[in-house]
Amino acid sequence: MNGLDIYKTKDSFTVAKLHYSADQEKVLLNSEPIPELLEGYVGGKSGAAWRKEMEIDFTAYSGQLLCYQLIQDYRSKIIIDKPVKDTDNKYASLDWGRNNPASFHVYTVERMEDDKKHVHSAYEIYVNQTSIPDFCSLIKQCPYYQSLIWISADPSIWNRNQEDKDDLRSLWDKFKDEGIILQKGKSRDDEIAINELLDMWSHLDESGPRFTISPRCVKQIWEFERLRYKEITTAMIENLNPHETLVDKDNHSWDDFKYFISKLISTPDKEADKDLSFTSPLYKLKELQRKRLNAR
Repeated sequence: MNGLDIYKTKDSFTVAKLHYSADQEKVLLNSEPIPELLEGYVGGKSGAAWRKEMEIDFTAYSGQLLCYQLIQDYRSKIIIDKPVKDTDNKYASLDWGRNNPASFHVYTVERMEDDKKHVHSAYEIYVNQTSIPDFCSLIKQCPYYQSLIWISADPSIWNRNQEDKDDLRSLWDKFKDEGIILQKGKSRDDEIAINELLDMWSHLDESGPRFTISPRCVKQIWEFERLRYKEITTAMIENLNPHETLVDKDNHSWDDFKYFISKLISTPDKEADKDLSFTSPLYKLKELQRKRLNAR
């Protein structure tokens, strides 16, 4: 049968691989896929997305740039000077590094007519060789700081691995000492953020993106243009579960993006108010406003 491959493994397991071409409604007489099947796959049959999903090619993205071509082809749509509105929900995320660059971005989220969300990277802090107190001082100078619902960060920041004169402390404790209360990003996984980003940048020839970047976020644009998948070899596929990851270089703004997006997509809208706890700068602002009203 065309499209069906049956074989036995060295452990005598029988494996049946069923290819899309086994479905006669999905192929033409020459065994090529019907045109409708190719819709949405950039590059068609030669594109990485098609090769990964339809040909089960785990090396499809190996070594490729993640989004360079998308940014080049649709730059006028992706890189925009979008006004930040008072009604936008505002979040932030950071990637801390003492010896590496420290990255902080403010992301605004606007509800769209189709009930989806438009995310805009609106503000950037990106500094080298800084200290936590100096970095926190810059964060507090951000014009949107008092309106932030939360600031997400690398979950490893909560590990108590920082030596103190009395005890082991975490980096989270050190940020808290400076008045910056962080919340855990839900995942350090590149694949989750990759899938979400590419979904927000899908069909750009027909519609607008759901993720845009301010032209003032210069380092984020610079990094996103250089994000590259790690090389995957046949040996890696045989010994490991194939997993999409990016080269760990020039990816600090990418890291703060993935902590933000993983938390955003895992938090239902109905629970948004729960984040307005004492850990939120916005909560502190509202508490101050309530006290002023009560004092009148």
